[in-house]
Amino acid sequence: MNFITLTKYDGAIIGPVARLLGHIMEAIFSFTGLFGIFNIGLSIIIFTIVIKALMIPMSIKQQKFTKMNAIISPEIQKINKRYAGKKDQASMMKRNEETMAVYNKYGVKPTGGCLQLIIQFPILLALYRVVWNIPAYVGRMRDIYYNIISVLSDKFSGFMENETFSKLLANQGTAISADKITKITETFADASASTEAMTTAKNYLVDAMYAFDASEWTAFKDTFSNIGNMAVSGGETVAESIDKIESMNSFMGLNLSVSPMNYVTNASKFGFWIIIAAIMIPVLSGLIQYVSTKISMAAQERQKASSMKKDADEENAFVQSMNMMVKIMPVISIFFCFMFPTCIGVYWIISSLIQVVIQIGVNRYMDKLDINDVVAKNMEKINAKRARMGLAPQKVTKVTNITQELEEDQAEMEERARKREEQIKASTDYYKRTTGTGRLSSKANMVAQYNEKNKNKK
Repeated sequence: MNFITLTKYDGAIIGPVARLLGHIMEAIFSFTGLFGIFNIGLSIIIFTIVIKALMIPMSIKQQKFTKMNAIISPEIQKINKRYAGKKDQASMMKRNEETMAVYNKYGVKPTGGCLQLIIQFPILLALYRVVWNIPAYVGRMRDIYYNIISVLSDKFSGFMENETFSKLLANQGTAISADKITKITETFADASASTEAMTTAKNYLVDAMYAFDASEWTAFKDTFSNIGNMAVSGGETVAESIDKIESMNSFMGLNLSVSPMNYVTNASKFGFWIIIAAIMIPVLSGLIQYVSTKISMAAQERQKASSMKKDADEENAFVQSMNMMVKIMPVISIFFCFMFPTCIGVYWIISSLIQVVIQIGVNRYMDKLDINDVVAKNMEKINAKRARMGLAPQKVTKVTNITQELEEDQAEMEERARKREEQIKASTDYYKRTTGTGRLSSKANMVAQYNEKNKNKK
């Protein structure tokens, strides 16, 4: 069962990105076709590798910002503590100025990390649209459906009024709604329907027919007598076109447009190994997601550890947050991969595998990266911009010096806390030695010591 329509998405932001990625997917599909391989599963794998490779620079920038933020965060914390409880406008403005001064000192924008996420977010959404809506973006596959629909409309007048076919369409869940089925029926019954209206109706039909499994294609051929032997554009028969669709959509024996849950709930229709393969898709997705999340979180933990030492509460909160992510993400992945078409599960598995490889490479790169070089390059860009504005260049900050100062401040605070604990312990031991064991005698002795102490001061 599909959960969104498969027609091309035309949103103002995601739509153009999806169309661009769709051209990449179609180019990959055509490229593999040069070797006689027309397979959506293989195209998804290559497509995912290409897109992930193109996004590596953004991943590196995100990691650089995270590493810089680990250095900057302690200074921001000191500023926040200095102005804690001060709500007047002057104090708030001063705090904002000092905060911005810290970011400027390292040549970093406070929104630097958000910018990378904002850029990646529409790309990720568009990726799902393309992977999920293959016929909308791969013209060679869409044309096969169009050819079948043309034979259906030419040879079987009023085919939308066929009760069995209507049930087949309705069985595809949210891939096609009742309103769209009505729209298709009205359009094909209208001899004066515009080209645009007819294209829309055909796309709605593709939405539903793309979700057909093998048994539903068999039912389709049985419903329309002898349609399998009828010729489509190009000379092949409808049956051969259906076989081509199933071959294109086949991956490890699974139909990529059918969800693993559909295989499990209709287990009697499929073989044992097909059910095992269907279950393995979400299980592998969750397992690889677990590994990917662990590696990603480990990188963040190392970067946080390079900053000022965290107190116990902050450390516990950070560890709990990491553990929660490691546990929740794989579960979410397994759930959605069961419910969504198999193509989404294949995409997630390949995406997570590639992400593991990229993350390991980025981690090694970041471990060798000199943070002062990052600051110097950031300041070069800022000073170039300042020069164009006629402003004097800013001085490059040495991170090691700042980090050392912060560590010294932290050590001084810990030393004061240690001395205070020693004083409290010494005082407690003194009273234990000089007071009695009974409650009244202890209080009397303490009062006597207090009076004696104050008497000596006079």
